[in-house]
Amino acid sequence: MPNILLTNSCNRRCPYCFALAQVQLGVCRAAWEMSEAELDTVLGYLDFRHDVVSLLGGEPTLHSRFAEIVSEVAARRFPIKVFTNGTTPHLRSIPASACDDELRLILNLNRPESYGRSAWGEIEENARHFGRRMSLSFNVYEPAFFWDHLRDLILRRNLMRRIRIGLAQPVHGMGNSCLPEEAIPDACARLVEMAVDLASDGIMLGLDCGFRGCAFTERQRGILLECGAELLFDCKPVLDIGPDLMVWRCFPFSATAGVRLLDFRSLREVAEHFDQVWAHAMTLGNTPNCRDCPHFGRVCRGGCLSRTVNQRQPPALS
Repeated sequence: MPNILLTNSCNRRCPYCFALAQVQLGVCRAAWEMSEAELDTVLGYLDFRHDVVSLLGGEPTLHSRFAEIVSEVAARRFPIKVFTNGTTPHLRSIPASACDDELRLILNLNRPESYGRSAWGEIEENARHFGRRMSLSFNVYEPAFFWDHLRDLILRRNLMRRIRIGLAQPVHGMGNSCLPEEAIPDACARLVEMAVDLASDGIMLGLDCGFRGCAFTERQRGILLECGAELLFDCKPVLDIGPDLMVWRCFPFSATAGVRLLDFRSLREVAEHFDQVWAHAMTLGNTPNCRDCPHFGRVCRGGCLSRTVNQRQPPALS
């Protein structure tokens, strides 16, 4: 399932931005966007029977034809996920005809104090408008974080009772905000507290890729499972396709060399290419203990590959 970048414009300035190398932060109108022909080319690599179309940016709703794109993709019978910061009215321009059971909106929410009154008002209105079609996403980039605002919005606006949890990772060579290695265990312990607290309201967490299994104790992993959390300790290419049809392994590698989509016959070939490029780094893991761990390469990939590259500096990159 690739991510399709509709535009490189974003009206927010998240300090951890995982798309930092390709996105113009604080830009409120589309400066660079995917054309209809380019989108048609990308969709030609997908199969509606197996693939979900994930629309991202920047902020995808800033694309000048955002509503039309959602309608066109829906007409081709693809399930659609829109990843948004929820601060623009354009999100509500999606026509009712495209709002079937195959449309999901993932709203990335930061601390409330990071928004102005107008932006927060749009978040509230978008949440009210879409209700159960919308779920929240929360990225951990500071050791101390809070979640009452997440619960509050979910319960007040009747959103899907699931929160995607991302661990902010270093964008290779860009210096975005992310947790240092030594702070990750404390942050993971805090996530366990979060899971227990939110479970009382029927809200469950889903860990995104890039977490390392040993950052949680065995007891903590058990508690997460009891709370209905979805655990994922994998790291594999989630291809990001830009408006110019350049492809990167994933956003944390968007500052490294990408490839042209049209040089490959399938997305599988693109993923295999990146597996070969980063083959050495994939054998290392985030810590020196990873290679001797019986779970490494089986149920755990040793954390985010970008973190490995930034911390370990494998010979293949020198």
